[in-house]
Amino acid sequence: MKYIGPSILLPAGLHIGYRTRFRRLSCMTSLAITEDEIELDEGRHLLLARNGRGKTTLLKTIAGIIPSVSGSIRRQGTVQFVDEDLRFDNELKTRQILRALFRNGQFKFAMEMAERIELDVEKAYGKLSKGNRQKVGLIIAEARTRSGGAHILLLDEPFSGLDFAAREKVDQIWNENAEGIVRLVCVHPDEPTLQAKSALAIRNGHLEQLSVEGVLDWIHTRQSLN
Repeated sequence: MKYIGPSILLPAGLHIGYRTRFRRLSCMTSLAITEDEIELDEGRHLLLARNGRGKTTLLKTIAGIIPSVSGSIRRQGTVQFVDEDLRFDNELKTRQILRALFRNGQFKFAMEMAERIELDVEKAYGKLSKGNRQKVGLIIAEARTRSGGAHILLLDEPFSGLDFAAREKVDQIWNENAEGIVRLVCVHPDEPTLQAKSALAIRNGHLEQLSVEGVLDWIHTRQSLN
């Protein structure tokens, strides 16, 4: 069987937003629309916008958690939406969580990644800091990709609670494990790790794809966001 790599296709006219209800009335809040087709293939792609402009909504729409206002997204690969709201029994140690989720090579990979990013796997999950809980989520997401096949990782500000050293280690691991994975990474304006194949920007109510050519010129891009 021919291997088909991972991809995300956002069609022209894709409209993202969300519905709210007030006293039996339904209201649609529009956030962004695509004018041109956007395709994301294997590799890392950044998602940029000011707060409240639709970054998380776009990730959840791609993941199928919430519907688009109009337009259908095509996804090729196993999809994971990775945010900081991962929940486990607070009394469980991280080692126990990883052992329950993974076996053999995936468990070995998870433990090795935990060591590399300096996560104490013997500490109870409920006693972990925000940054260390984020590390658990990142480890689980990466270990799941070790099952083979095509994968799509949608990461919502994954580095917000991590220090610089941990960010660098995660960046290295992503570079080492790039084959067969699309990573769409929502990043904060202060995020120093901005290497990517392309970037998506939400500005003026439109979702656009920007050329990056290796490293994003963040200062110029930030000035264009509104």
